[in-house]
Amino acid sequence: MNRGPMSSHLKVRNIDWQFPDDVRWNWNPGNPSWGNVGHYIGFMAPGFERYFIKSIRKAIPLMRDPAIAEEADLFCKQEGLHAKHHQSLVAVLCKQYPGLKPVTDEITGEYDALFEKETLEFHLAYAAVVEATFSPLAKFVAGNRQCLFRDTDPRIASFIMWHLMEEYEHRSSALNIYNHVVGSYWYRLRKAPQVVKHLMHCVDIIERGCNAAVPAADMGMVMDRHKPLYLEEIPLKNKLSTLFDLFCTLFPFHNPDHVEQPEWVRQWFEAESSGIDMRTYFPNVSP
Repeated sequence: MNRGPMSSHLKVRNIDWQFPDDVRWNWNPGNPSWGNVGHYIGFMAPGFERYFIKSIRKAIPLMRDPAIAEEADLFCKQEGLHAKHHQSLVAVLCKQYPGLKPVTDEITGEYDALFEKETLEFHLAYAAVVEATFSPLAKFVAGNRQCLFRDTDPRIASFIMWHLMEEYEHRSSALNIYNHVVGSYWYRLRKAPQVVKHLMHCVDIIERGCNAAVPAADMGMVMDRHKPLYLEEIPLKNKLSTLFDLFCTLFPFHNPDHVEQPEWVRQWFEAESSGIDMRTYFPNVSP
């Protein structure tokens, strides 16, 4: 079974993210619809990331290439930290709005049930399909960050950016793992609609639960994935380029490493390596 080129060496960043009780639901009032995207990620991440980790840990003994096994281990460590810190942020929100707790429980239950129901091949395909989308999404967010993050809480904005930058860094890992262990492009393509259907089911759970638990006056904008996310200030070419990049993730010879790296992404990695405190890096420090 063939695999694509290895992605860059992954770094496990133990950043001490802090989410005090003064964090508010509407943390991005200049663009509350993008703030809600952060909440979709936050409520999905603990169950979603741990589902990936359990699946990939189960697959590591099947990996014949030590480099792939090492990449899989680092990938799991990064994803584990994503799950841990998103869970901490969600816990703060649950203190303010106790009705949110069933949302986290239901999402976790959905992914636990999926892990028990489906095969390892499906789990790895799920990860490969979803993770491939993060490099074009990270490119979009980095390139349009001034429109998406306005009048924002730098603690949460910096946290979201950290997550996206690490998703960009390990953009090829899930596909490398899938190609090494399973290797069938057609199986991955055939399962993509089922993956999207499951994701949308989880989005429905999050929307319904959050809209019921959080008062409208606190939300800024109700959670609704059909609300326009792309603001008029974002050039049309940027939107079309992102859609094209997302579509390309389904091509048989797609290589996530070929997605163009924005200059700001490079700057973020250099800043983190230099020892800058990334917990309030964006937008306070970043250019």
